[in-house]
Amino acid sequence: MKLLPGRRLPASPIEGKMLGLIGVAGGRMGASETLSHLRAIGRSLHAWVVPTQVSIGAADKAFDPRGEPVDADVRDRLMSVGRQVAHFAWLHKCENHLQFVKEWEVAAIGDGAA
Repeated sequence: MKLLPGRRLPASPIEGKMLGLIGVAGGRMGASETLSHLRAIGRSLHAWVVPTQVSIGAADKAFDPRGEPVDADVRDRLMSVGRQVAHFAWLHKCENHLQFVKEWEVAAIGDGAA
């Protein structure tokens, strides 16, 4: 594909969207390394990757047959990612962009661990 000067590549399907990262793995270590790579890919595609992410190890034991988390802590962490995606998506679309940036910075400092 040849681009003309001053032109950019077509937008990615996730450009400007909020992404929440959740990784599961069969081993005890979880998917932290995978999440790190997905975070970089999301940013490269101009998506907003929320600070909170969840890595779940031993996935075969982490969920019941219906797919529900066995551990309340895992359920709470999954819900936290979903709430953060919804919250920042709403703030991003509202008129108060300064509030979005302020809350984004606070979340990145206080809640960015896996």
